[in-house]
Amino acid sequence: MEDVWRVLRPGGKVVILFSNRLFLEKAVGLWTGADDVDHAYTVGAYLRFCQGNFINIKAKDLSTRTKKGKEMVIVGDPVYVVTATRGNAV
Repeated sequence: MEDVWRVLRPGGKVVILFSNRLFLEKAVGLWTGADDVDHAYTVGAYLRFCQGNFINIKAKDLSTRTKKGKEMVIVGDPVYVVTATRGNAV
């Protein structure tokens, strides 16, 4: 994340997209033992606590949904995004 901060100008945006689809053999335990909200929190925590001084960290569910009875269910793979803005100082 420090290199992302290095190449962004102050006020530049970082956008990280991810899904919950994975190969269990290749994923770290922190990711496999968590749900989608935890995944967004983990990505946001990396941005918050790295030395990059990222601000305005936000997460959003971009999954396509359709109504099934009274519920909205995800169609296809779920997709999430975490965004942040590069601050001025380290």
